[in-house]
Amino acid sequence: MQTVTVGTKYQIVIPKEVRKIVKGFMPGSKVKVYPLEKNVIAVRRIDKNWVERTYGMMSKAWQEKDPIAELEKMRDEWERKD
Repeated sequence: MQTVTVGTKYQIVIPKEVRKIVKGFMPGSKVKVYPLEKNVIAVRRIDKNWVERTYGMMSKAWQEKDPIAELEKMRDEWERKD
């Protein structure tokens, strides 16, 4: 368990060890904070929407390929089927 200090503006820093375990924290990330009990709070990372989560995920799949050549290959296959 990590101990953090609440600053003068009621801000806390999420410790590095916690950020390593709970993936997805970045500067600007949104979190929800809510009470669990009288002296217990929970901090929950808000997941990004589908578009933000999937943006750029196929960029690695196309790194080694020429998209124009792949498109021409698909067009040739389609023409052969007709």
